[in-house]
Amino acid sequence: MGKKDITGKAYFKDAARFAELMNAVLYRGEKIIRPEKLVPMEREYPALAGDTDKSRDVFMKDTEYQILYGLELETESDYSMPARVMVYDACEYERQIRKIAGTRKKTQTKGTYREKKSRLRAEDYLLPVITVVLYLGEDHWEGRRKLSDLFQVPDKIKKRLEGRIPEYDFRLIEADYVNAEDYETDLREFFRIMQCRKDKGKMNELCHSERFRNLDPETVRAIAIHIDRKGLMPKVEKEGVILCQAFDELMEDKRQEGIEQGIQQGMQEGIKEGERKCKISIIRRMLEAGMEGAQIRRITQCSEEEILLAEGR
Repeated sequence: MGKKDITGKAYFKDAARFAELMNAVLYRGEKIIRPEKLVPMEREYPALAGDTDKSRDVFMKDTEYQILYGLELETESDYSMPARVMVYDACEYERQIRKIAGTRKKTQTKGTYREKKSRLRAEDYLLPVITVVLYLGEDHWEGRRKLSDLFQVPDKIKKRLEGRIPEYDFRLIEADYVNAEDYETDLREFFRIMQCRKDKGKMNELCHSERFRNLDPETVRAIAIHIDRKGLMPKVEKEGVILCQAFDELMEDKRQEGIEQGIQQGMQEGIKEGERKCKISIIRRMLEAGMEGAQIRRITQCSEEEILLAEGR
């Protein structure tokens, strides 16, 4: 697991951020999910087709309304995402069914054949699972959005089967296109700076604004790791360094690096120019000695243009 995965998961496991994000995407900003009612859950589901076990990025239980919310953090588009989300959710429902059946078995509660086969009784219910995908990459998500996008069914058959092929989709949040002003927590600053990753001037302005100066270390780390500025993360990890200071240090490093590269490039160009002038001088002397152009080219590996320059043309 990379730094980006670890930092992102830790950042969005914060109950206040998680509640605000889910309220924004699922309940149009209405404060239905309350942070104090959220309980973090760890989920790892068995692998399919020889793959490694799959674990949820962030998974929370709303104890007030008895709903489970999953958040998957993606930095790249995933063409199989609808099927992946479906598997995650199905595994969670199966886990709930097994838990109910296991509890009855432990208490030696007898049931009918139908109940044993179902592993549930008529009065049993499952907790609904809602999974949201947060895309932290640049621009728009290019992956599939619903299960039917993975099928290649002829139009005439698709029309006849309309509503009969089971569908499965998920809610998607694209970091570059959310309205950052809809958020009251530091998610506002997180999304604002994510949306100007390609604009150094605007990023610099944001980093030096009052709200950015007062960000907590966890938010600073999340921003530093996700805006993909090489060298920024080590600077914010230094004790006592705030985002604007880290950004200034990074820009100064880049400026000095540019100066050094310019000097090195200038020296290399100077050396090449000196070698070129020396070569032209040798060709000129060979011409003055009466040697033919073809012979000179064979000996010096020079070009026709260099011979013309030596001749003064």
